[in-house]
This record gives sequence, structure tokens and C-alpha cells, in this order.
Amino acid sequence: MSEDKSRSTTVDEFLISLDHEWERRNWMRWLGCSEKELQHAVESIGPDPDNVRRFLRQAR
Repeated sequence: MSEDKSRSTTVDEFLISLDHEWERRNWMRWLGCSEKELQHAVESIGPDPDNVRRFLRQAR
């Protein structure tokens, strides 16, 4: 079985980025939160989506 060498996945592809408006909008939709909540969560615990999801769930 061969591996597709044209597509390499980096860890950064799975982290929350607040750099661009469209990325923030997508993360807010996927996590069901406001921009302020998303920014607070990422600043508090980092950009890992699973940790942010848990943080937002506990904050509610």
C-alpha cells in the first residue's frame, strides 16, 4: 500500500487560528460560541480544539 506523499499533514492544520476572520467564523460555528468566547478560550488554554471545546462546555 502506498502513501500519498503529495499531502503532508502538519499539527498546525488541526489548531485553532485567530489570524483570519474566516477562520474565526468557522471555529465559532463549529464550536457554537461567540468570537469573544473563542478568543478567551484560546488565550486561556491554547489553540487545541478539543481543549477549547471542553473549556467552553465548562464555562457554560
